[in-house]
Amino acid sequence: MPDAAATAGAAAPPPVSAAPDPHGQEAAPAPATSTSVKPSPGCFTSSSPRRLTRSQFVNLLTDISRDLAGGDTAVAGRVAGIVIDQAQFPPDQPINPDSARHKGYERIDQALNSRQASAIHASAKAIAGGLTADATQLSTLLGGCSGTPECLDAFIRRAGRLLFRQPLSEAEVAVYRGAAGGATSASAVTKVLATMIASPKVFFVIERGQAVDAGTRCAPLTAHELAARLALHLWESAPDAVLNAAADDGSLLQPAVYTAQVTRMLADARAERAMRGFFRQWFRLDELVALDGKAGTAKFDAFAAGYKPLPGSRDAAVTEVLDMVSWVAANNGSLQQVLTDRHAFARTEDIAALYKTPVWAGGTAPPPLFTEAARVGLLTRIGLMANGASDTTLPIQRASRILGGLTCQALPPPVMDQSNKAADLSGVLSTRERTERITQMDGTSCVGCHKTVLNPWGFVFEGFDALGRVRSTERVLDDAGALLGEKPVDTAVTAKLDGMAARPLAHAAEAQQYVLDSGAFERCFARNQVRYAFGRADTDDDGEIVESLRAQAANGANLRSLFAAIVQRPEFKSIAR
Repeated sequence: MPDAAATAGAAAPPPVSAAPDPHGQEAAPAPATSTSVKPSPGCFTSSSPRRLTRSQFVNLLTDISRDLAGGDTAVAGRVAGIVIDQAQFPPDQPINPDSARHKGYERIDQALNSRQASAIHASAKAIAGGLTADATQLSTLLGGCSGTPECLDAFIRRAGRLLFRQPLSEAEVAVYRGAAGGATSASAVTKVLATMIASPKVFFVIERGQAVDAGTRCAPLTAHELAARLALHLWESAPDAVLNAAADDGSLLQPAVYTAQVTRMLADARAERAMRGFFRQWFRLDELVALDGKAGTAKFDAFAAGYKPLPGSRDAAVTEVLDMVSWVAANNGSLQQVLTDRHAFARTEDIAALYKTPVWAGGTAPPPLFTEAARVGLLTRIGLMANGASDTTLPIQRASRILGGLTCQALPPPVMDQSNKAADLSGVLSTRERTERITQMDGTSCVGCHKTVLNPWGFVFEGFDALGRVRSTERVLDDAGALLGEKPVDTAVTAKLDGMAARPLAHAAEAQQYVLDSGAFERCFARNQVRYAFGRADTDDDGEIVESLRAQAANGANLRSLFAAIVQRPEFKSIAR
């Protein structure tokens, strides 16, 4: 096993501090944390078996199909279409443990239904048929050998090793040999491969751990279980040949080899999709509605004032945020720089026009800086500020994203008792005035939460309209698009974050600095990393893990190593018995 041996002596990479962002805000010293963090039980406590997400299933079958096809990317490139479009594999539900009103993590969705089962079987038949479609592909699949029993067995072992993420037993080889009837014809090999792909051992992650003494709470994962967990977390896919080799000879259980494999995997392009997937779900970017949702209506078109969002503008705005994350990671940046980076990553004219910047060429090309002083980083990007289905902003939604989503501040559920139905909405009102009259009426059930908690965090970003454009005034329109009046935008508030003194804020830059000073962004990252890595809600038992991740983030760890820090925890390498 030369590849694994070459990495066995590699030392753990030293911690790297991020270079300062010359265009970002400065973080205050991280607030001291409580010394009463509950000790970790020391092992992974989620239920087992767990199923793959649709993304993991697609990625795994894509990568394995490419390996079985001798590197043929054309064959592998059809897998996603087969699973999603042809077999109609249903998407996962992004579950938020804190609120059913907002999106969360697909990995937490462990529901099973008949649509998934039928899609798995349909996908298995189509993918297997594609890999045996002609004599050349069949020969590649069989390793170029002739139709002998040894040839069939070698194929079964190779395909099963990749799909099941561990070697097959002799009994398992015999089962699949029987399914083929001992033949190596296209129909026989297709049947074997389709049966394997449809096996529960592909779609489910089954972990039993190593044998331990009776009464021992935590069992270390076996080398094969650890390789699978590592690949599914860092790559959203199956282990590759190098990782499989380290699992087969057991060297993966050696700390130096394990660390070397993590370092290698982080440098692989596949690590990008897992990291982007995490930030996409943590930032709740999929809650952004279509920017062209009301394009063509009189009121929206009058509001847009000549700007025409496209059907793809919404996705382009989401991609812009994720490209920023990738850029920060590639340039040794920290989590704080994700919050404060002021480069524009608009790849399309429609989003670049909103930013008033040139289109970014992508890749290693230097991205342009924001030209507007009001654009101070993450909290002012189009993907978080826009709401294209309306001509007016949604301050409460913006506040909920910052408080509940990005700082993990607990918010009470809304009270639907209509005590504010008598609100006076007459006259030409700004969005802030209208929201205040509805939610801040004395004597209502809404005022306590909205006046001091939610509304300030929405109002301070009123300097950005529903398309995320910078503004100083708000044009109030009627349904026909006629101008009723123009109101100055008022962004002055007094806002509060848990554990911090209330602070007067005049604009978005001060709001973002307050978040940075509080340390809440780093704490919230840590809690959400636990959710993403383990596919469950975080609990009090995770306090030690959360604090460890928070401290690394607060100390400026580079983003890639921070994202992977959880895989070095003992909880990631073990399972509760």
